[in-house]
Amino acid sequence: MENPIQAWINEDKTLSDLLVEIQSLDITVLEQAEVAFDKLCELYDLPKMPEDIEKYKAFFEEKGIEEPSSVFKEHALLKFLEPNNDPRGLVLTAVYHVKNGLRVDYEEIAEKEFGKNIPKDLQVGIRGTGIQGEVVFPTIENKSWVELGCKVNAKLSR
Repeated sequence: MENPIQAWINEDKTLSDLLVEIQSLDITVLEQAEVAFDKLCELYDLPKMPEDIEKYKAFFEEKGIEEPSSVFKEHALLKFLEPNNDPRGLVLTAVYHVKNGLRVDYEEIAEKEFGKNIPKDLQVGIRGTGIQGEVVFPTIENKSWVELGCKVNAKLSR
């Protein structure tokens, strides 16, 4: 079975051409990921940051997506799960997630950090901007998600 992201690249010439253009830029891989974050969100008219989601309400309703996400959020969660992956690939996967109504499960984040010993009423926060998002655990740090500068916060009830 073909990788769905590779299939998407193969089927979408505009995407394929844009990725080639970005990869040919004489900048670091991280800088290419930053360019991809902006250009892909623009190309597909997707919310970059959590505060952008409200503007895309009709898009998510039309697709039947009950829990909308931003590329920032998906990227930060993917980066937490796979910190050594190519940052450009993480951006592409995050865009694919938002475009198709997919999302990283917070349970996966909790399991990666805590194994089978996930604390009761765990909070998972995400702070930062763009591709510099960082997953934090307000419950563990004994601080509110606002104090930690989080743009996103979720509570896992057990």
